[in-house]
Amino acid sequence: MRTEDELIEAQLTEALRMIAERAPQHDLLAGLAERRRRRRHRRARAVLAAACAIALGWGVAATWPSPLRPVLSAHGPRTDGAGPDGSATDGARTEGDRATGLPSGAGREIERVWPDAMVTIPAGYRPLAAIDATRLLVRHEPGQIGVYDVTTGRFGAVFTPPADMRALTVDEEHAAWLSKGWVWVAPLRGSGQARRAGRVETGAAGEPDRLALAGDEVAWSSPLGGIWRLSLSGGEPEKVPRSAGLQLAGWPWATDEPLALHDNPTRMVNLETGRKVTIRAAYGVEGLRCGPTRCVGTRGQDTVVQRLDGRDVRVRKGLREPGYRDRFFVGHQGVYDARADRLVSFAPLTQWSGGDGVIAWRQGDGLRVVNLAAVPPAR
Repeated sequence: MRTEDELIEAQLTEALRMIAERAPQHDLLAGLAERRRRRRHRRARAVLAAACAIALGWGVAATWPSPLRPVLSAHGPRTDGAGPDGSATDGARTEGDRATGLPSGAGREIERVWPDAMVTIPAGYRPLAAIDATRLLVRHEPGQIGVYDVTTGRFGAVFTPPADMRALTVDEEHAAWLSKGWVWVAPLRGSGQARRAGRVETGAAGEPDRLALAGDEVAWSSPLGGIWRLSLSGGEPEKVPRSAGLQLAGWPWATDEPLALHDNPTRMVNLETGRKVTIRAAYGVEGLRCGPTRCVGTRGQDTVVQRLDGRDVRVRKGLREPGYRDRFFVGHQGVYDARADRLVSFAPLTQWSGGDGVIAWRQGDGLRVVNLAAVPPAR
């Protein structure tokens, strides 16, 4: 009979094999063999878990500053080091504007449907996340991360990101991230400083890859390590009871998300009340990844958005998971608003970049930004 560590390593190896079948350019199995030759088995398992998290798209695994900026286009993702529109940062108009001869921003449905969510910011900032309807978390070109107030145009530095920062998350009061085995927290208001809140448990279960702010606490999870939480004021982290096998899906919700790309989860759990909701995939849908009320998966070549119970199935090509606030799903054609059941088009825009609740493209001498936190409630 195999030991628990051997079972964990077998699970990780199988997950990497499935990832390699869908994305052979990553050569993850070759990397696994090399790690085994160079590291102890315990260290290799932790690294492999982190590799699983990144390759499967678990959480925000961004590294800042990065030599590459992820750029999305109507033809799929790019990482070519270009600006948000895929061009040199020379203030040129977008490819869509050039192709149509339209004035900057003219003719885009998204501009007409959500005018209150649209803002132009200086080109020296890169939007990372929506904080609320008037504030964005941005990275300033010199290397600082801070808050940009769209009503005043003022930027307030919050912290300088470490090279290994990952799983960055925000709420209206704090930013939190993982770095060098620690959870870091920084206030978004006032003059407080970034500080280490607590040590993150690692080991055979792998590095944490999802982070969530929950009032006066911060919580995190890893693919095989369950869910942990810690007071923002510090102290010792505590494992959330009955969280084994669960991954965060937006506090206080967690799901039994499988390692296999094509498999579907079976339940959503409220970590505060213990309530369990059964997840049922609509006919033929696989690879579901779920938020508190909605899931996105695939059926053949189509992307499917559905409720947890398998109802309200909507087929929308080219959407990416996960959704923002369990409502907005960004894709190659635009933003699908699940509550309004409407796909809001980017056209004639062809290239853009995105973050958590933000979408941006170069327009004139600045960046045009969609702040999804500023979109009014669906009617």
